[in-house]
Amino acid sequence: MKKLSLVFPAIFVLVVICSCAKEGCTDPEALNYDKIAERDDESCRYGDKYKTQKKSLIRNHATIAFALYSDALFQATNLQRTIATFVAEPSDDGLSESRLAWRNAYFAYLQCEALRFSKGPIDDDRELSRLIGRWPINHELIDYTNAQTGGLISDTSALPNVTAGALSALNENVENNQTTVGFHAIEFLLWGQDDEDVSLLTTGNRTYLDYDDADTSILNIERRAAYLSVCSELLVRQIGILANEWDSASSKNYRNEFLDLDVNLALKNILNGLGTLTKSELANRALRKPAASGSQKLEISNFSDNTITDVIAMSNSIEIFYRGKYTPLAAAEIEGKSVDDLITEANPELAALVDKKIIESLELVNAIPSPFDWQASQEAEFGAGSIAKAVVALDELEELLKEVAREFEIGLETDLP
Repeated sequence: MKKLSLVFPAIFVLVVICSCAKEGCTDPEALNYDKIAERDDESCRYGDKYKTQKKSLIRNHATIAFALYSDALFQATNLQRTIATFVAEPSDDGLSESRLAWRNAYFAYLQCEALRFSKGPIDDDRELSRLIGRWPINHELIDYTNAQTGGLISDTSALPNVTAGALSALNENVENNQTTVGFHAIEFLLWGQDDEDVSLLTTGNRTYLDYDDADTSILNIERRAAYLSVCSELLVRQIGILANEWDSASSKNYRNEFLDLDVNLALKNILNGLGTLTKSELANRALRKPAASGSQKLEISNFSDNTITDVIAMSNSIEIFYRGKYTPLAAAEIEGKSVDDLITEANPELAALVDKKIIESLELVNAIPSPFDWQASQEAEFGAGSIAKAVVALDELEELLKEVAREFEIGLETDLP
């Protein structure tokens, strides 16, 4: 009996100790993990533990999208004003100022490129991407070239009056290579056709006299000036639509639809835009194909030889939206939750690899010599050079972005038709 009486206090102490142990969810992977819980009470709940971070990322993405399109709109409006001044009083200085305004406006627009390929307003059935930035274009449809006279500017049957309505109607539902408005129509009208001999290292050879009615030997001066002015007007209108779609001041626009999406679908759209721009658009279409062919006809800005600046702006777009950081022209820096932050939290080793590859890609793109058409011709003839190196880095970056997506159980579709 004495031995038995000693057992009861021991059991009592054990019961007291067990009942005092903190109960809760002891699984660190659970949403309701309790780090001070000593005993698991089977209350663990599982789900998307990054949901809050994703919501913040998506909201910051929308804020940056509006800031970028607002800057693009500002620069496009400046381009329109500069062109209006130039056609009113044509001069060599006026042409140079219009060309500079075009470069600034196109750079600002291309920094928005990561917003493409992500089911947003730039790629909906209004075809704003084609109308604003289609390249290459068939410039023979617009004005005279080194080989022929003609184009819409001289064709009063196809285009009786050069108005915004008429040009808009002509560009509705046409094939990509039939587009006769946008940045590259303006580029052609400011620079003219470049010489096909890339070794000359020249740009297009148009002069301000194409707009000076004092020279009666030049045909279609008034219609050319009107066409240039209308293209700039349409550009402002179209980029304005995109800015409005991302404006937080509106209650009925794409921004609100985007913020209401399931967080994983919105994240997938963001990553699709980044991945598609990185490989299919920038590495393949903008760099690899022109270098393989050696033809200036496949480069982005083949009238102005602005292509190096173009691909730098596109590369910037990748970094801006991956890092979630942008400094607008007339406002303080925007910085918030980003894809970079999200993957750093989920997989620091992968985040470090992506960071290193983005830096490398930007450096290699910036290292491509200008003019691009000359460098592309050299690589087509003699083999891989600086363009090819940039392509390899961008291909590798796209693969890393796919790994980022897989980390969150997202599959990307980054191939273009």
